[in-house]
Amino acid sequence: MEYKIVKETHPTLKNYGKYKAVAMHYKTVTPEEIADEIERNCSAKKSDVDLVMAEFTDTLVRHLKDGDRVRIPGLGLAKLEIDSEKVASPQAFRSTQHIHGVKLHLLPESKQGMQELYKDIKYTRAKTK
Repeated sequence: MEYKIVKETHPTLKNYGKYKAVAMHYKTVTPEEIADEIERNCSAKKSDVDLVMAEFTDTLVRHLKDGDRVRIPGLGLAKLEIDSEKVASPQAFRSTQHIHGVKLHLLPESKQGMQELYKDIKYTRAKTK
């Protein structure tokens, strides 16, 4: 995984002016590319993979929107969390005013304290121009 070093530029953050590593993302892999790769690696046909991925996505999204947590084998636990302001009392809270949206959280699967998702990542500093 490549990274670059960037300066924190948000003055309200406690680390303002300090430097941090940021992951570099060079491409986005499409569902078609994933289906092609799966077809090359096993006996499933691309059309089968496309169908299963579409159904998986629809089912996953429906459960997440219903407030369910979804365990994805080999990956982890996915869930939606509400992003909202803090208020002084429960009576002061107004969903239309204080809820700003939702965020997707992925809690990586862990076996004996080791998260397979992060295992064997090699960090390389990106070459700057």
